[in-house]
Amino acid sequence: MRNIRQQILFIALLPALLLIAVLSVYLLLTRLEDLEQQFYARGKVLAGQLATASINGVLSNKHNTLAMLAEETRHLHPDILGIKVLDSHGLVLLQTGEDSTPEPSIDNLFEATITTAYDLQGIYHYFPDQPVPQPENGHLELGKVLLWLDPAPMLGKKRDIIATTLVLTLLGLLLTALLALFLSKRLAKPLEELTRAARNLRKGKLDTRVKIDASGEIGELQAAFNEMADEISIASENLHAQVDQATIELQESMEILEIRNVELDLARKRAVEASRIKSEFLANMSHEIRTPMNGILGFTNLLRNTRLDRTQTEYLDTIKISANNLLMIINDILDLSKLEAGKLVLENRSFSLRQCLHNAISLLAPMAHQKQLELIPLIYNDVPDYLQGDPTRIAQIITNLVNNAIKFTDEGEVVLRVMVEAESETKVVLKVAVTDTGIGIPEEEQTEIFSAFSQGKTYSAKTTGGTGLGLNICKRLVEAMHGSISVHSSPNNGSCFEFHIELRKDAPPVAAIDSSSLLSGRNIWVVEPNPIYQIALRNMLSDLGVAGHEYSSYQHVIEALKQSETPELIILAVAAREFADEAVAEKIEIIIEYSTAPVLVLLGSSAQEDTNHVLDLGAARCLSKPIKPGVLAQAINDVLLSDSDIEESDLAAHPPSHPANWLAGTRVLVADDNAINRKLMESLLHNHAATVICAEDGRQAVEAVKAGEIDIALIDIHMPILNGFGAAEQIRQLPHGKNLPLVAMTADAMGRNRTEIKHSGFSAHLIKPIEEEELLSTIAGFLHKEFSDAFVHPHGQQSTHRSRQELPVYDRHQAMRITGNSPNIAATMLNQLMDILPSSMDEISRLVGEKDWQALWQSIHKLQGAVAVCAVPAFSAALNRLQLAVQNENADATESELKEARSEMQRLIHYHAEAQ
Repeated sequence: MRNIRQQILFIALLPALLLIAVLSVYLLLTRLEDLEQQFYARGKVLAGQLATASINGVLSNKHNTLAMLAEETRHLHPDILGIKVLDSHGLVLLQTGEDSTPEPSIDNLFEATITTAYDLQGIYHYFPDQPVPQPENGHLELGKVLLWLDPAPMLGKKRDIIATTLVLTLLGLLLTALLALFLSKRLAKPLEELTRAARNLRKGKLDTRVKIDASGEIGELQAAFNEMADEISIASENLHAQVDQATIELQESMEILEIRNVELDLARKRAVEASRIKSEFLANMSHEIRTPMNGILGFTNLLRNTRLDRTQTEYLDTIKISANNLLMIINDILDLSKLEAGKLVLENRSFSLRQCLHNAISLLAPMAHQKQLELIPLIYNDVPDYLQGDPTRIAQIITNLVNNAIKFTDEGEVVLRVMVEAESETKVVLKVAVTDTGIGIPEEEQTEIFSAFSQGKTYSAKTTGGTGLGLNICKRLVEAMHGSISVHSSPNNGSCFEFHIELRKDAPPVAAIDSSSLLSGRNIWVVEPNPIYQIALRNMLSDLGVAGHEYSSYQHVIEALKQSETPELIILAVAAREFADEAVAEKIEIIIEYSTAPVLVLLGSSAQEDTNHVLDLGAARCLSKPIKPGVLAQAINDVLLSDSDIEESDLAAHPPSHPANWLAGTRVLVADDNAINRKLMESLLHNHAATVICAEDGRQAVEAVKAGEIDIALIDIHMPILNGFGAAEQIRQLPHGKNLPLVAMTADAMGRNRTEIKHSGFSAHLIKPIEEEELLSTIAGFLHKEFSDAFVHPHGQQSTHRSRQELPVYDRHQAMRITGNSPNIAATMLNQLMDILPSSMDEISRLVGEKDWQALWQSIHKLQGAVAVCAVPAFSAALNRLQLAVQNENADATESELKEARSEMQRLIHYHAEAQ
């Protein structure tokens, strides 16, 4: 409360101080002024009295009289310092004392005139020698009296007055301060008591009260404070009661929450355990289902090689189709499990978008042809082709969406549109839409169909079969690629499923050929009644450099041919439903008959009898729709360059075949705990004269290697007693097992063992169900490299296990197959490769020195894209080995393989120089 007390003191003292100061100054100045006025008045009075008394002395000119008068006056008034008497003429008659003053600033000289009103002319008559003064204003001036007073007494009084004033002022200030202090204490004390009481209340002393000992507002404030304290006390008691109640309730809630947490923790552990059990179950089911499927598909293929009638062949085809459908269902379930567990890892590699999409959609063409649907891939020209991403998963999305569209469309068309939504220098956002003319989807079911195991009521009512996982997997895959998927549909008006994904751009292969320079300027007619497929063909041909003359009616083409117009080639597109129409079929026959140019027919059918029928009509070629750009380009080259000087043997060149007993003398170890799989492997290998040694577990496999010479071992991963990894490790420790080719066989499509296989002692691995071609190609790659080109992997890539000494520098037969039997194209492609090869290898060498594995892999991959179309097997195989070493980040192997690749490059440069 010190501030309040100070404020009270300030309020009380300031006005009093100001008032006392003003009054003191005023009284002091007034008193001093009175003293000065008294001093001046006294001087004037004394001077006047002395002047009156001096009249006689002046008239009689008696100086003694004047002197006596002056002395008497000074005796009576000691403060007179000096007197001077002058006559009317200014002559000094008398002067006594001093005429100065100790205080120059004080005027102490007083003057009085000696005058009289009497007629003094008669007196001056007796003094003829004195001049007679003349009266002024009725008075006769006789002279002057000058008087000096001493101001010291006055100044002493001034000092006394000032001292007295100061003492009185200080005394008044002291009394005022004492009074203000008393008042401040009297006023501040109750406020201080209120403050202390408030602080006690704040500290929790709720029984604190103040004594009401004041009147007026302060008394009211004290009473109000006590009332407030009473209310606070009551409120505090209520609050404590509520807090106690809330605490009890909170403790009960905490106990319940703790119980719930324990229950949730147990539930989480059960969920984690259930997820683990589910993953193990799916992995085991994958193994257990794929293992018998391996036997079913394998023995189906073996049975097809026997003599069968037509009915039996159809039964086998049905078995194979059903088995493949079962594998698709298993793959969908496994993919869903991976997506739910967050274990699906997307690849990020370079790929051709158009090749990916066309490969995916071509697999569904027979299904569309059976329903006489038009399947149209429409990829716009501004869509970049070389991108980075996961082509397998993109193809899976397209396959699911297009498969559904075909399944739920009875007539019309299914269109796959791919366009650019947004683009930058390094990235592109693609919009992919699959549109059909099918049954449509009600709006209330459009969100449900993206749920797992849901097909929608309309779908379920109109169709049978399917797991209901396809769209859910598509949605999850698109979201994993940071995209979105949606559907626009209405009943009986078809559906449009569209999704957006962002992909990074990739540089095209450095030796890619501009096909526009090969086919530009050709007079090619394009006949397609379907306007959408006409746009698709236009874009495809534009990429090939062909600006064809388009027709949308068969009749217009017939009329143009009748007018003797002669194109170089007619591309005639025919839908399945149109081909079944006799009138349309007749027009097609007329076009083929009238045309002097070759006719390339694009037929919406996969039936061989339909293709043969078109060829019998005289068409140069008949290809199934939808057509791949590469197939179309090769077909156009084949037709337009059919009169080239290429030898017939070159046109029909194929990879060298193998004798039936090419595995004679080869000892193959098959280790598998499943008897059916052992029997299948034994049957497949016996067909090629191999000697098969079977083992039921890993321990038997190790004993078999110890017992005799084994050329190659096929070992299953999941086996009792000793699994495949343990068997491989023990075999590698044997003296003759260090260099033995070990091939792992696994049905674990979840990919749990892929990394372990890669870093184990196995040389390669096969995924069940194992294709015969893949099995034989793998064996040939290790044991009979001269036959490795005779086998093609299921993915269409030939074996690359041939040694450097056995691979040719340049394969002319392969070059003809790649370029559609065009020597000019083959030479151009090789020349372009030679232009960029030295700089590309220098870049690869630099990256090897920097150990930048990712950039190194990308650089090798880009060069591989150029090498793959130039038919240089030896250099291509060296790059493959180098890329594998880089992928494993093996520095020593990379250095070694880089030297081999440079050696093959020098061989290729030398060959090219000699060929020139």
